[in-house]
Amino acid sequence: MTSPVYGQKEKSIQEEIEGKHEKLRGLLQTGGYEAVLLRSNANFSWITAGGLNILSAYSSGGVSDLVLTPEHRYVIASNIESPRMQLEERMEEKGFELIRYPWYEEADLSCIIEDRIGPVKHLASDTDVPSATNIAGQIQKLRYQLTAGEKERYFWLGDRVSRIIERVAVQLHPGVRESEVAAQLAGELWRQRIEPLGFQIGADERAENYRHPIPTMKPAHSLLLINVIVRYAGLITTVSRAVHFGQPSDTSLRQYRDNVRIESEMIACTKPGAEVQIPFNRAVNLYRELGYGEEWKNHHQGGAMGYAPREYRVDFSTQATVLEGQAFCWNPSIAGTKTEDGFIATSEGPQFITHPVRFPTLEFAIGGHQLVRPDMLIL
Repeated sequence: MTSPVYGQKEKSIQEEIEGKHEKLRGLLQTGGYEAVLLRSNANFSWITAGGLNILSAYSSGGVSDLVLTPEHRYVIASNIESPRMQLEERMEEKGFELIRYPWYEEADLSCIIEDRIGPVKHLASDTDVPSATNIAGQIQKLRYQLTAGEKERYFWLGDRVSRIIERVAVQLHPGVRESEVAAQLAGELWRQRIEPLGFQIGADERAENYRHPIPTMKPAHSLLLINVIVRYAGLITTVSRAVHFGQPSDTSLRQYRDNVRIESEMIACTKPGAEVQIPFNRAVNLYRELGYGEEWKNHHQGGAMGYAPREYRVDFSTQATVLEGQAFCWNPSIAGTKTEDGFIATSEGPQFITHPVRFPTLEFAIGGHQLVRPDMLIL
């Protein structure tokens, strides 16, 4: 069993699945549950080492359901979905017993579980299901610390999306429409089987007026802020880049570079064992020190990522500790500028998921680490 894209071998995939099943066993034992039902796309991809259960990008729930007991793993699918579960997702090879039901008979999960798996008095779930206890938050925390295979998939994704967004950016010209930029990015991403989940593309005053400028037909004359949200094998990353046609003003360029500095300081403060409020507080103070006052209040500053664009966002109330091998993405912004690259926190320093490829770079020496960050591209 070898993935045609990121090349993981059967042994590493099986080891990853077994390791995650072991985490779920501990959760079941602690809570006194006999089985857990997994219905979300995120948890399907997580437990299957990158499998896909998605019919629509707009649905958080998948087309098949998973049930795990301490000893066994099952996938419940209609006769529409079961062939793909068997042949493409190779669920049986991954250790899941396939339970089929006719599409024209609405799936009664309680009956299917009792008939095919046995009576389950105490069932846990990652969604609201009758007769089950929703433990989605506890399962989500199991996803935070990335496995070696997840890091490999993340780096594959990050490198390609970095190359795509910058390859498109260097070819842009004054007059290009925001929607045209989105179209070019979407085509390049799908060629690599990377799912574009969202675009924020702001031209000129739209970049200054809106923190989330969804693409319109507006042509760009001077400034373009480009942000993409992408998913591969269940893992999601976000990345932002800035393009300016013609020389920007000294004030605009300084503001962009201050924005990069804030993000870089946040990245450097994101150390395993540290409270996540440390980088957040550092950002708040830097906004003020650099002359941007309470600008941080106009948009959230980011947080942990993984099988969601933000597994959680950080503010003054967030009680969490940075884990070894946990992915983060900070996204400080000042009206008209925004910077954003994903990374994995390690005891050896940040490992970048997305990174500059063709863009000019800035370097920051912070906390014993040399961070290479993307500068504004001037065309």
